[in-house]
Amino acid sequence: MEYLLIDAGGTSTKVFVYDGEKVVRQYKYEPASVDKVGPYKSVLRLSSIISSFNKKFNGIAISLAGIDSEVMAKEVKSQLYQLLSKYADKVIIEHDAHVVLMSNANKGCITIAGTGSIVYGFDGSKRIIKGDRGWLVGDICSGFWLGREFLHELLREFQGLSNDRSLIQFSNFKTEEDLLMFLYKNSCNPAKIAQYSVNLLNAAKRNSTKAVRILNSCMSEFSTLVQIVCKAVNSNVVYYFGGMYESPVYVSFFSRELEKKGIKSVKSKSVINGLLRLLEL
Repeated sequence: MEYLLIDAGGTSTKVFVYDGEKVVRQYKYEPASVDKVGPYKSVLRLSSIISSFNKKFNGIAISLAGIDSEVMAKEVKSQLYQLLSKYADKVIIEHDAHVVLMSNANKGCITIAGTGSIVYGFDGSKRIIKGDRGWLVGDICSGFWLGREFLHELLREFQGLSNDRSLIQFSNFKTEEDLLMFLYKNSCNPAKIAQYSVNLLNAAKRNSTKAVRILNSCMSEFSTLVQIVCKAVNSNVVYYFGGMYESPVYVSFFSRELEKKGIKSVKSKSVINGLLRLLEL
């Protein structure tokens, strides 16, 4: 028996082949999050990945980011179910945040922070979403959000709007022209912008006043959203998941803000657990 487990996010799409007892193979592809690449490319990319195996599976479970809109979710799911039905008799597609929660508990609160971010809660019947809503206006404290803030402060330093020019040393841009060329080519590329979150976190690690201020500001808002959702689902625990939490600096700021609000932060178990639960394995 073989099952296909897929975690389609904004940074990458991770694919696991499960033999009924363990993961026997895993692969990494380009991102397929609906809000990052659009519904058309998301459907095309996922169907292409699955068809490349050229076989029928016992089941396929997909954790898909960016399907917060009910209309969008219905549209994308219907297209995928139709395309994937020939590759498995059982295909389950679920919001990535709900899959993360299922990896840890039947109900409660979770956060995901990677290229984008979300605070999600489920009380057993009702789903609650805070933050999120895409890189253009939302995704507080995500990789994109922090990368954008780093580049924004960098531009201010180059243009003489800040007496504190401490962030320039943490960038690979030597001149404003270098920064300008990058921005013109990548201003609508969330993944490229998100890469500069690493620069900001490195600056915070070195006690840069600016970097610490930026992190404190976004974490204050992010933790307030967690507090709202935790209250709604009657929990004082939040499970966290995503690439940003691979940074000890990020986790430290995140945990400290939540401790102030009486909320315990716990690293999420592998998303594979939630994908298996979707297939009732």
